[in-house]
Amino acid sequence: MPDSSPKRTQKSTTTRKSSPAKKRTATRRAKKPKVVLAKSRVAMLCGLICGICVIAIGLSIALNPQEERKPQKTALVAKTAEPKTPVPKTSAPEKSSSETVKAQSVKTQPLKAQPEKTQPVKAPKTESVTQKTSSVPKAKVTPQEVKETNVVKTIPANQAPVVRNAAPQNKNSQLASVRPPKEQETIQQHVPRNRFNIPQAENGATIVIVIDDAGRSVENTKKYTSLPFPITIAVLPKLPQTRACAEAIRASGKELILHQPMQSMNLSLDPGPGKITADMNSYQIASIVKENLLELGPGVRGMNNHEGSLITSNEIKIGAVLEVCAEKGIYFFDSRTTADTKAPQAALERDMKIFEKAGPYLDNDIDRAKMLERIMETLAYANRHGKALVIGHVDKSVKILPDLLSEMYPEMRAAGYRFATPSMLR
Repeated sequence: MPDSSPKRTQKSTTTRKSSPAKKRTATRRAKKPKVVLAKSRVAMLCGLICGICVIAIGLSIALNPQEERKPQKTALVAKTAEPKTPVPKTSAPEKSSSETVKAQSVKTQPLKAQPEKTQPVKAPKTESVTQKTSSVPKAKVTPQEVKETNVVKTIPANQAPVVRNAAPQNKNSQLASVRPPKEQETIQQHVPRNRFNIPQAENGATIVIVIDDAGRSVENTKKYTSLPFPITIAVLPKLPQTRACAEAIRASGKELILHQPMQSMNLSLDPGPGKITADMNSYQIASIVKENLLELGPGVRGMNNHEGSLITSNEIKIGAVLEVCAEKGIYFFDSRTTADTKAPQAALERDMKIFEKAGPYLDNDIDRAKMLERIMETLAYANRHGKALVIGHVDKSVKILPDLLSEMYPEMRAAGYRFATPSMLR
């Protein structure tokens, strides 16, 4: 019969060994004090933490109001901008100077309230290029993109000091590239259409007009002094209004010369008071010419002959006249009343330069159409020879010639013709 006593002994031993451990654990648990939290203290602690959080949030909002409002502004801009074309963002590295920042800030601000006033250049009617860029609805371009194309793209980034004047410079450069110069623009505005079919000037064509026979009417003389181009007026001596006419010419700034009467081959013609006749010697001729010059007063620039075919065809007689011209420092203009004139030979002997009529008489026929033909002949002569020196008469054609010349002058000037006096050609 097996003995079971040892097993019982082991179990009892094990029981004895484990019971002290359990007792120690229970004792330790019993010794630990119990923590009891008061509800009032917990409530106060929670309230304090909540108060600190509220104060911190309030301070952050008060110190940074702009950061809180930025989302609202961006929302407003997003509403005003078109969905298809977002507003380009400007990066910080592109800002080369403070002036660039100011210019870009001006560009973005007007989009909020008044986008119409953000056009940089008021495009005139003649500028089709600027009209295309400023018409935003057609191209679906925002006003900010228009400004950036007109200012930022046309001015390099390395030219920061010039950014302050960027907008005016861009405007002037556009106008200079589209508009003609001011001088050409003025001519286009004021020059009428080519009603007279003026041919283009060639060979530096220059027109010299001498108006003879002044001295009888100051009123008629002033019709020619009011012409808008250089002109020479010759005054007859010893007439009732000789001095008054000379004074009117001098006051107007036109060129004054003596219209010296000389005897014609047709002895029945009387050239008038103060004339030179064939029976005078050189001393008498010089005396009468000096007397006539003195009557006209200061500022006489030259002299031409009234009739005088008998005198100009005589080398000695006309030589005496040229001597006075050389002494007084004035020029002689040969009206060429005869093809047998000896004035060129007499001038050559004295080493003098004289002028001769080269072209038609403008008013042989008192008719507007005929005078127009003579003027066209003058232009053709000037184109062939470089200049034309023609003659008209004050009282003879005063009702037609001054007005006709005034009407034709803008077109002749626009065609390239120049106007001068004999003294300007010396």
